[in-house]
Amino acid sequence: MDYRVSKRFVYLPVLAFFLAVMPLAAQTPEATPAFAAAERALLEAEREQAGQWAAEPYQAARDAYAQAQALQLKRKKTDAERAALTAEAQAALAAAQARQRRLAEQVERKISENNALRRDLLLGKDGKRP
Repeated sequence: MDYRVSKRFVYLPVLAFFLAVMPLAAQTPEATPAFAAAERALLEAEREQAGQWAAEPYQAARDAYAQAQALQLKRKKTDAERAALTAEAQAALAAAQARQRRLAEQVERKISENNALRRDLLLGKDGKRP
């Protein structure tokens, strides 16, 4: 068996692999600090259930993040960074509004419970004055 022939069979698939994979790796944009911050803010908003409690700013944050990713793929780095920062700010707003609305509802629930207890103490359990 000729040594050069077997060497060609080894090098040819390796070369084909690198020619196929390297363009894909070159197209993948690197993560920037703005994108990382936007992702963290979106995760925090999800933890605060912003989709339920603050749907409008949460959807705006998701849209801005999707736009930032699209701009990054188009190699428009400055615009992508700006959109990622917008997404981060919108996600932080959504998380804060969700937290505030959820806590306000808890406060209202406690107020109504306290009013019911006060009414029970003043009027008695059956609604008649003691």
